[in-house]
Amino acid sequence: MTTGRIPSIEGGIQPTIFDAKADLLTATAADTPARLAVGTNGQYLKADSTASTGLSWATLPSSGKVLQVVQATYSTQTSNSTDVLADTGLTATITPSATTSKILVLAHHNGVSKSNGNTGNAVQIELYRGTSTSLTTVFAGYTGTALRVDIGTNAITYLDSPSTTSATTYKTRFKNGGVNAASVTVQQDGAFSSMTLIEIGA
Repeated sequence: MTTGRIPSIEGGIQPTIFDAKADLLTATAADTPARLAVGTNGQYLKADSTASTGLSWATLPSSGKVLQVVQATYSTQTSNSTDVLADTGLTATITPSATTSKILVLAHHNGVSKSNGNTGNAVQIELYRGTSTSLTTVFAGYTGTALRVDIGTNAITYLDSPSTTSATTYKTRFKNGGVNAASVTVQQDGAFSSMTLIEIGA
């Protein structure tokens, strides 16, 4: 008559080798069983010849991973008729989680245009980190005509290394990059411009 109890097997693995939930059974050598305690949440099990059991728990690397995304939009029409840089109004702020992180900046300006004026007029847009660090310059359009021109959309893509964990602001500025005889505009008639900041683990 059975009692519902599993009989012990001589030479078998004893239940007392396990101490906690999710303990794993492994070995340190031939015919030498051993217990491997569970790792922490999110870790993975990897082969590790330096460990006594040949296995160890490890944390997934953050390198190349997207850590956070911030997006901002702006739709107020803004014009500049000089060759002095002025803010487009498009700006976004991100706080990097590590000094080694990269920030991928994607800025899209819509409603880019110029008024009638000299044929040499051009819309020049620059990307800034903070108030004084110019990262890149893009000519949104060299029109080659004295007529008013609706250039449309301009995009800036830039991979930055701010080397900080403090809040970091990016913005765009623009001016007439030509002969300064016409007004240049972004967000014409309330068109939406956008900036997306993507933190990438290094």
